[in-house]
Amino acid sequence: MAPIRIGILGLSPGQWAANAHLPYLQSARSKFEIVAVCNSSAESAQKSIKALKLAEATRAYGDPQDLANDKNIDLVVCTVRVDRHYKTITPAIKAGKNVLVEWPLGKNLQEAEELLRLSKEYDVKVAAVGCQGRFDSTFRTVRKLIHDGKIGKVLSTTVVGPGIQGGPTIDAANEYLGYIEIGGNLVTIPFGHFMDAFTSVLGEPKSFDSVLAVQRPAVDVVNPDGSIVKKDVKVTSHDQVLVHGKLDSGAVFSINVRGGNQFKDQPSVDWRIYGEKGEIWVKASNMHMQIFGGSSIHLHDFENNEVKEIEFLEEEFDDMYPIHRNVARLYEAVAAEDATAFCSFEQAVKRHRFIEALYKQNGAV
Repeated sequence: MAPIRIGILGLSPGQWAANAHLPYLQSARSKFEIVAVCNSSAESAQKSIKALKLAEATRAYGDPQDLANDKNIDLVVCTVRVDRHYKTITPAIKAGKNVLVEWPLGKNLQEAEELLRLSKEYDVKVAAVGCQGRFDSTFRTVRKLIHDGKIGKVLSTTVVGPGIQGGPTIDAANEYLGYIEIGGNLVTIPFGHFMDAFTSVLGEPKSFDSVLAVQRPAVDVVNPDGSIVKKDVKVTSHDQVLVHGKLDSGAVFSINVRGGNQFKDQPSVDWRIYGEKGEIWVKASNMHMQIFGGSSIHLHDFENNEVKEIEFLEEEFDDMYPIHRNVARLYEAVAAEDATAFCSFEQAVKRHRFIEALYKQNGAV
């Protein structure tokens, strides 16, 4: 089968797309071929093509409309900053191209809903969102344990863990994470990614209450070496998320994601799933299990009162680093046009509506 031809919006050395997407896309196992790059200018795109050792024939664009007009592109991948998603991916959608947009889909619910509407209006066949967590072996293994009845009916679940961002400092390159209006923050990114994977295991929230708080209203913006660029910068993004309620299944849930790094040298995520016949205990360093891995799963069987560590399901791309393998699985689902596997625009809008409800409960919108 001929490779699927990709045009990437936002590809630069050292940035997310290069670090997370290219290890699969440039591998022998990839079903895709990068044929075009669109950055803020054609010159910037050409520099990235050269620096990242893409094929010399790769086309360089500085305008998303030019990329959308390219008849030799099958899939447009959007990896620019979240507040630029809507403007940059809309031309490709209106051209009827298949699209893959990183999560969050838009900077707010309104943008996400409009992108969904446009994808339907222009008959986009594949409209996928980059929620890689649902492909991670941690979540897939836990899902199978529950499906196989290892703990019986799920009665409750609790999650506590750090989201990394939202601590006492923000690195200068990601200062935008501190401003809620941009759309990328602790609520939408670490919590949002986790919620997509969480619901793939346990189902959707039915009713809930929440507390969102800004416990660090002023933070320092720092360079990678820790030197301060700006001191006591006022931020508006929440650094504490607490949600509790009931799932569609009737199970009770509680999730608390805090800002800042994990406890030194210790797993800081504590996820328990309590059932009638047993309990599952997941431990990990932080909420981004799909990026960093390092999680473990234990099962307590109530009948024999034994606890055992569970081996992860063996799956394709296990030889790759966690984020690379999960991005690879996402691309494989996109190649198969399997909307039951990847996060669709419809599902992404559902996540956005959930987050909007949290914001409304806390007077943030």
